[in-house]
Amino acid sequence: MATLSKALCKDLLESVLPTFGNPRIHVPVWDNSQKMFIFDEYESASGHRYYRGIRFCNRIAIVENVGLYHSWTYIDGIELYAFNGQKVELIQKMSYDKTFRDETFIRKECQRMVKDFLKGVCKAKRISVSADDVESQANEMIDGCYKSFLDSDYNTRLTQIIPAIEQK
Repeated sequence: MATLSKALCKDLLESVLPTFGNPRIHVPVWDNSQKMFIFDEYESASGHRYYRGIRFCNRIAIVENVGLYHSWTYIDGIELYAFNGQKVELIQKMSYDKTFRDETFIRKECQRMVKDFLKGVCKAKRISVSADDVESQANEMIDGCYKSFLDSDYNTRLTQIIPAIEQK
């Protein structure tokens, strides 16, 4: 049994961190400083780097499109997804042009997007909800997305998120 677990561990490490010269399997990488998974990283012909980052909680997923131009980091767009029980659906999307990436700005934009979505759903269903309740619910969801994946009490939804990432 010990040799089987060692073999599984060795195979996993070889696929995620292979020896030089072997191809690396593309898996999202957790960046704890940004509190998000990094995926879809590439370099343009002009030498600029781009990547997508995803953070999520049990209700929503936030995807950031980030561009690294020379020594500047820009936010190119934010996409907000919600779980419908089987897959994730796009519910809000914002595009930006030459906007510096700032964690506070992104957090406020995400809170605004969630609030707008919740207000729209409540209005469409003719449900009266106070602005304070909507704001506290939106803040709670965004705070949940900024929780570290490395925390021991993190409730993962990877079984639903990873296939959705791979489809994009």
